[in-house]
Amino acid sequence: MHALFWKEQPALLWGLSLLIGSTSYLLCDAPWNFVWPMLWMAYLLWLRHLAASILVILAILYSWALYGKPPTQETDGYFSIACVQPHATPFQRGYLYKGRLYLKERQIPCSIYHSQENRPPANCDYLVQGKLVNHATSFTFKAKKWTPVPKTWSLAEVRFQAKERLRAKLDRALHRARVSTFLSSLITGDVEDRSLRYEFGRLGLQHILAISGFHFGILIAFCSFFLGRIFSTRWKWIILLLAVNFYFLFVGSVPAVQRSWLIAQLYLIGKLTHRHASGLNLLGVALLIEILLDPLVSTQLGFQLSFLSCGGILLYYPYFERLFRNLLPYRNRLERLALAPLSQHLHLLSTSMRGAFAITIAVNLAILPVLLYQNHSFPLLSLIYNLFCPFLIGIALFFLLCSLLLHVLIPPLASFGFCITDWFTSEILALISYPPIALDYSLLMPAFPPFLIPIYLFALLYLGVK
Repeated sequence: MHALFWKEQPALLWGLSLLIGSTSYLLCDAPWNFVWPMLWMAYLLWLRHLAASILVILAILYSWALYGKPPTQETDGYFSIACVQPHATPFQRGYLYKGRLYLKERQIPCSIYHSQENRPPANCDYLVQGKLVNHATSFTFKAKKWTPVPKTWSLAEVRFQAKERLRAKLDRALHRARVSTFLSSLITGDVEDRSLRYEFGRLGLQHILAISGFHFGILIAFCSFFLGRIFSTRWKWIILLLAVNFYFLFVGSVPAVQRSWLIAQLYLIGKLTHRHASGLNLLGVALLIEILLDPLVSTQLGFQLSFLSCGGILLYYPYFERLFRNLLPYRNRLERLALAPLSQHLHLLSTSMRGAFAITIAVNLAILPVLLYQNHSFPLLSLIYNLFCPFLIGIALFFLLCSLLLHVLIPPLASFGFCITDWFTSEILALISYPPIALDYSLLMPAFPPFLIPIYLFALLYLGVK
């Protein structure tokens, strides 16, 4: 069964081998940095995948070559900016520049914080002088001097200004400041409001704030809804492909965005070329590309939750969906048509509930150990709120996109659309801000052993192979 599964999902096998090799070097201490690769290689040899086991070793060497001896000292380097975004701390507000720092020894991804005063424009590369700080799984650079490099350019400043104009437009169109902040955070991926992060994190909804497949899926569904009525199928897929790439350029390259963008790209290209690819293989290709571009990306929480959520859905959603059919029965098309009109609506509701239950359990089953390790708690209300909040927020985003489209085509009608969006979104935020106190319990684990995470995830993968 395992040999057949991996024969059908080769990209996922290669991606996992690359991931295990790189993370064992970057994240694990002795002796686990030897134990986990050896156990995975033993599993691969049992499957007779010698090439994949060699890839594990190559991944370790690749990560060592890139991040073997990161300098932590006063130095200078060449900084290529990928994005800039507002950044707020409890004490001050400023801007966070993210990109790659090129040193004499190697290149590393890092962030540079700058205060609001005299912000250097992010339209070119810079020679920077200062101190590099190693935070174990990330790097920051305390720059004392920025020197623009002539004849260089970057999209980061254009992207930043476009996001600022969108925020200003939503501030004018929506009457409630909190709704405007929330919706602009969803679209741009820059979550400045600390209270939003706290409230969504308290209910296990932090994945909604990060740009992910959820957002790309809504964009594709929105465009497909209108384009399918105007263009032929082929032109619809071409325009969708352009829209997805445009949105990726607008949001910028962060781990969850890269994964979602890559999978959306491959899915749409498959539709254009009439080639079918399984979701697990698409996930494996995205995993391969991201790790090759930057092995250190696997240390970021957004990357971990993004891939685990997607993998949990692809592996376990079909199982739980079939399981819940015992409670909410499935009916084929002929059986549905034979029902009374009210029964048909109730059946549609039960089908939606069955899918929501299956997705919620599949996702939380995959991300549970990471949440317990990072946050030391798991909110039980997340099992309830994840049933309906993503759906409701998806409707709010759909309303917003319709309102923005009306603003371009029929401006007088746009104000009505923005009013509906404003009211509907404020009701969602009220549900999230004031959860029922009587049900607000969490599973607490002050010290979750990190070595249990690989054991748990491998057992989940082993049981999910079918």
